[in-house]
Amino acid sequence: MKERNLKEKIKIFSKDLNKNWFYIYIGAYGSWMISSWGLFFVGIYDLGHVIFSTILGLAIFSLVYLLKRIRKPNRLKLITGIIMVGCGSAVFGGIMWLIIGYVLIQAPWAPLRILIGDAAIRGRTLLLLLISSYTIAAYIMYRIGKRRKWRPPAHFGIE
Repeated sequence: MKERNLKEKIKIFSKDLNKNWFYIYIGAYGSWMISSWGLFFVGIYDLGHVIFSTILGLAIFSLVYLLKRIRKPNRLKLITGIIMVGCGSAVFGGIMWLIIGYVLIQAPWAPLRILIGDAAIRGRTLLLLLISSYTIAAYIMYRIGKRRKWRPPAHFGIE
């Protein structure tokens, strides 16, 4: 009898926690920032630690907010597109940049190694290759997503 009552209380607490998570987070974040900045002004924490914890708290809040909103079906295609193009271009663009940069510039037998003797020009060329490879990868991921009609992955179960 007591275990059943306890399970119901836990279920009610969980529902209330999911409903009011925003206010709980704001309270925890606010108290953490007040204590962090207070310890900075006393001289226990340094400024870098306080600024890092401030930015980290805001990043965690943004991530949790995004994860709570991702389950709504009307925004799922938009979020799928952003994730597909953003993450896909970051992964494939980085791989493409490493391969092209090594083959064209860094390798001992590279064709542009002889033409580019200066380190500053080599760095600028690598930066230009970085931007162009990420752009090409983002375009490829956009075309793949458009062909799939921005359907989310199958494990979401939403069509």
